[in-house]
Amino acid sequence: MRLFQPLLLSLALLSPAAFAEPYQVELILFQQSGDAVFASRPAPDDWAKGAQPPGPDSSRPTAMDAQVAKLKQNEGFQVLMHKAWRQEIDANPVKISLSEGAQRDGHFPVEGTVTLSQQRFVNTQTDFWINQFGQDGLLAASQHMVQEASLKNSVLTYLDHPSLGMLIKVTPLNAKPASAPPPGMEDEAPTGPDAPQQQQAPAAPADGGFEAPPPAQPAQ
Repeated sequence: MRLFQPLLLSLALLSPAAFAEPYQVELILFQQSGDAVFASRPAPDDWAKGAQPPGPDSSRPTAMDAQVAKLKQNEGFQVLMHKAWRQEIDANPVKISLSEGAQRDGHFPVEGTVTLSQQRFVNTQTDFWINQFGQDGLLAASQHMVQEASLKNSVLTYLDHPSLGMLIKVTPLNAKPASAPPPGMEDEAPTGPDAPQQQQAPAAPADGGFEAPPPAQPAQ
């Protein structure tokens, strides 16, 4: 029995939860056109529920600036938050708190949490409050957006709300580029009059490939 104990320990260390993969997580939270839809109550004082913000060394350059520019070009859309950070993700859910703006009455204009875990896909739960303050500086009303989604690697996902919207993407940071084939194993292109003509690959769109989606329609 003792002979099996080191083996069992090794198998436990090789479980999926033992390997946290580094990702770049990036999200854009925006106000949609039309009247704001407010929650029945303002944001609670414990909106973060113990979650912590990303570490000071985890900040990453944003990669979805083209999408932000596209939103700003569309009348009625207002970008509320644009964040990107490095995050270790495994099977154990990790909750991150995010905020934007100056704090008043114990709250930020934009505040919320993102919970991430790795299964077949990266599962996410988002819980955000968009707050308004009265002339007395006290919290007066809040919009509330709660969504869940399974995110495919490097695929932009759109989360909908009656008056808000979110674009979110998770990108593996340790993904290895495809290696070149060994010498002599390259495919040889056929030659001669019957050979198919090669088509030039289309150029990437200059605007980042995103058009502001209408409500309830995922980004492609």
